[in-house]
Amino acid sequence: MNVRPIIQPIRAIPSDGPAHVIAGIFATELQIPTADIDDSFFDLGGDSLTAETLVLAVQNRFGIKLQTSVLLAAPTPREFGRLVASLTPTHPARQLIVPVSGGSGHEPIAMIHGISGSALFANRFGKRLKEKYAVMAVRGMGLEPGETPYSNLDEISANYFEGLTSVTGRHPHIIGGICLGGLLAIEVGRLTYEVTGERPALLLIDPPPLGSAWLKPIPDDRMTASRRRQITRKVVYWRLLRDGLNAAGLGQTRIGRHTRQKAFKSALVRAAAGFSPSSYPCDILVLASSEWSAATVEQYRGWASEKTRIKTVVVPGTHDKFREANMEAIDDEIIAFLAARDVAVMREPASL
Repeated sequence: MNVRPIIQPIRAIPSDGPAHVIAGIFATELQIPTADIDDSFFDLGGDSLTAETLVLAVQNRFGIKLQTSVLLAAPTPREFGRLVASLTPTHPARQLIVPVSGGSGHEPIAMIHGISGSALFANRFGKRLKEKYAVMAVRGMGLEPGETPYSNLDEISANYFEGLTSVTGRHPHIIGGICLGGLLAIEVGRLTYEVTGERPALLLIDPPPLGSAWLKPIPDDRMTASRRRQITRKVVYWRLLRDGLNAAGLGQTRIGRHTRQKAFKSALVRAAAGFSPSSYPCDILVLASSEWSAATVEQYRGWASEKTRIKTVVVPGTHDKFREANMEAIDDEIIAFLAARDVAVMREPASL
């Protein structure tokens, strides 16, 4: 039986910690429109009563214990954030999140790996996208020595959610994925929706068909008992070979690294093969190659609920090296989609 891992309290980041999150708490508790990370609680009109409710809100959000007098030592969200960061442990999945260099944007975009688990695909995002957003690449667990791959999608999505929250200081609201990473992005976004009640933006770059046993378009892609056994045999084979090479001191050799990657890939395939997520309110951009679009575009449109905004774009080309061959077109579509989404969100009634 699959049991969804419990989502732990938000984890902090180094430096200023979750200063922007705490600034939002300042604004809420002080009943003001906004608060800057360098605004003082006392200068904003805070008193002993609001101090108690504010500190309680921070305790509940971050799962830590604080005294009200902490505001004397840390009166601004920046200082408060540093304090929170010093009191909360780093989530183990933090190591899977890799900020992409060259970016100057502040709003984080999480981009989740494909079937290989490598984060290097994120190097193909261009300057225009990185000027507007801070791109965070997510690699797979199990690719480095001593790591064990996650066993199911619930475990994968929960850890990616926690890792991204730990690094950025906020729950992920823009989540993308390439190929199989699109399915993982849907599940990470689901956790954001469950925790915050806000619709995430999902950027799916040539995702596989939903429910496909082979995770790619083929005439008969149903999950059968035979296909499940085949997948499980591969998981066992590559895991035993990986462990044997590690025990023999060969884990860092070329064959050891190759075997570790095969063990990761087989475990990921077992977790995702045949998976068809349930729908939830979100905003989705599906960028499909012309090779896969016939099997995916209408399927994802059918998957979307009545509370989901979805845009589909078909880009000429094959699935192989899709991102590399269409870098500028994909960046332009992502930027345009997120800009239109911002406008639509601002026009929504406050109750939504």
